[in-house]
Amino acid sequence: MSSTFHVEPFSTKHYELGEGPHWHPKSKKLFFVDIPEGLVLTLDNEKKEEILLKEQEPVSAVLPVDGEPNKMVVSVGTAVYSVDSTTGKKVLLDKLLRDDIRFNDAKCDPRGRLWIGTMGLEVSPAVVKAEQGSLYMLNSDGKLLEKMDKVTLSNGISWSNDHKSIYYIDSVKRVVYVLDYDIETGNIVNRRILVDMNKDDEFNSKELPDGMTIDINGNLWVAIFRGSRIVNIDAKTGKVIQSIRFPTSLITSCCFGGTNLDEMYVTSSYKFLDNELKVKEPLAGYVFKVTSDDKNFRGREANFDFCQN
Repeated sequence: MSSTFHVEPFSTKHYELGEGPHWHPKSKKLFFVDIPEGLVLTLDNEKKEEILLKEQEPVSAVLPVDGEPNKMVVSVGTAVYSVDSTTGKKVLLDKLLRDDIRFNDAKCDPRGRLWIGTMGLEVSPAVVKAEQGSLYMLNSDGKLLEKMDKVTLSNGISWSNDHKSIYYIDSVKRVVYVLDYDIETGNIVNRRILVDMNKDDEFNSKELPDGMTIDINGNLWVAIFRGSRIVNIDAKTGKVIQSIRFPTSLITSCCFGGTNLDEMYVTSSYKFLDNELKVKEPLAGYVFKVTSDDKNFRGREANFDFCQN
């Protein structure tokens, strides 16, 4: 029996390219970014928006800092900063010295280490030069350590509930990978394909996997760019279990949140839609909230607290 999902706007306006949602249980706010606008924002349960940072370069990710409520880690262009959200003061953690890429999605692993990927600069949606990106981990010495190369468009990252696996998306290749993960060292090995959208009849040729999260059952929820949906994927078999439909096509990422972690927050894009679709999809670029009658529709508290070991 399939679940019933209720989808409603959580924001009161659209964003150009909303991404990287993270629910902060202490502040009860949703952190996210608008990439091309260079914005770091929060939304609360009253849909009140707060702009924490405005940059001239693309801002691709934001994560709060463990034990320091006014601190956050933000990726700007090819740099990673620690930022004081009250003053806007930035401290550079590390920077990649390249001008043909930018950072994209980022998350913290179960030990609070920052993982962040890169991609080539887009000339149109998901059209980038092949295999120019990588996946990095910010090491204990404060330096970005390359963990995987030959990535085209780095996106969703999640860890299994037993902390033994890492799931990772390369959007342009239309693949969800799974690798063995060592929580003590951060080492990843034995990369294999969990979902290949190029060979799976559940997906059409236009759909791309984007951001993702994981639920209490250890299954993945993957945002489908150009697909108007999020799909729930069995993390053992790679098969689609169910889908959530949205009133706009460019769905970018998702996370669980709310007091009981039984609400899903979903970002989307207004940018890249042609004028006809912007009229047909008036909620394009909005942030959405999803609730369900399914008691298993719950996530775990995210590894959002960055710490430098």
